[in-house]
Amino acid sequence: MTLRVRALLGAVALVALVACGTLMAPPQQWDEDRGPVVPHATFPADCRLCHVGEGWSEIRADFSFDHLAETGYALEGAHATATCLRCHNDRGPVEVFAERGCGGCHIDPHRTRLGPECQSCHDAQTWVPHAQIEMHARTRMPLVGAHAVAQCFQCHPGAEVGNFEGLDPTCTNCHGQDLARATVPDHVRQGWTTDCQRCHVPLGWQPARFDHPSSLPLVGGHAGLDCSSCHTDPTTFGGLDPDCFSCHAGDYAATVNPNHGLLNFSQDCRQCHSVYGWGGGNFQHPSSFPLTGGHAGRNCTDCHQNGVFAGTPNDCVSCHRDDYDRTTNPNHAAQGFSTNCTQCHTTSQWGGANFDHRFPITSGAHASIDCTECHTPQAPAPGFSCIDCHEHDRASMERQHEGERGYVWASPDCYRCHPNGRG
Repeated sequence: MTLRVRALLGAVALVALVACGTLMAPPQQWDEDRGPVVPHATFPADCRLCHVGEGWSEIRADFSFDHLAETGYALEGAHATATCLRCHNDRGPVEVFAERGCGGCHIDPHRTRLGPECQSCHDAQTWVPHAQIEMHARTRMPLVGAHAVAQCFQCHPGAEVGNFEGLDPTCTNCHGQDLARATVPDHVRQGWTTDCQRCHVPLGWQPARFDHPSSLPLVGGHAGLDCSSCHTDPTTFGGLDPDCFSCHAGDYAATVNPNHGLLNFSQDCRQCHSVYGWGGGNFQHPSSFPLTGGHAGRNCTDCHQNGVFAGTPNDCVSCHRDDYDRTTNPNHAAQGFSTNCTQCHTTSQWGGANFDHRFPITSGAHASIDCTECHTPQAPAPGFSCIDCHEHDRASMERQHEGERGYVWASPDCYRCHPNGRG
């Protein structure tokens, strides 16, 4: 072996010896994989309280340490399972860092922009923030509606890495593209570029809720319509005539039952119609003939025929002549009954006439008999004495009533003693 080779081998051995001394810790030194050495200056002198074996890296399996009792500082949440070296290491006295609060051990990803009170969003259980919506309610932009479910980074571009910069809460700061896309109607062209909240709410971008002028409130059939339904010119949204006819002239012209145009009906549609429906016009009939009972709800043409709406007679028989002529029980025409139907009938129904009889028939046997039982062809207008219908032998009647005070033969006042037509 040459001198050069021996020298080379010697150098290699020396390098290996230095390397081993550097990479392999002495038996009684802390395993560097676990971090820096924990300062032991204040620890008990009996090493066996914590360590076992020949080395220092193995801790007793039954080791326990009451952190609160020994230090006055309770380990809660995730701190209770953290290794000692996370806080106790060679950076310096742990008390110094504990006085700094969370920032003593945890680097602030928010770059101090959210203040030092980490516990306002975080707790010791997990680093995941909580109560963000509640916290946001204390800012100029409470999170309600669609904003409450939006991801933070949609408004705060640095949120992924914990950077939350103060933002301008103006709608267009985030919704500038929505404003540019709003062309029905064209917001930019109309100059509607600020105060989005006048028409929109956080619950949804659609539908818009514009506070329409009081001259034409959007209620009934007008509610929910697209603006373009009335504002047909996309460049003009002001100055429209609020009169019904200005939009509904086509409906007016198309109505044939009755024919509004032919009959020259008023173009003030509100006289008969409301915003809740174009059909079923509700015309205020003159007080001389109110539409009640069976007259209510009828088509106008039932009474107003041949297109005539003015000057129609308002007496019953003008419309009900056929009903009058057909009535045979009793026969109105043969008996010469008055054609003033209201004497016996009402608008509620044609049957069940209620005639004001001059002879009381409201009780007893008289109340349930038919008119023709008394009003016969032989005696169409009988008298009003009981014996006109109930024939009696005068001698027999006087014997029966002999001595009774007030008895008078053929008196119409029999009801004093016979109130129900019985003995």
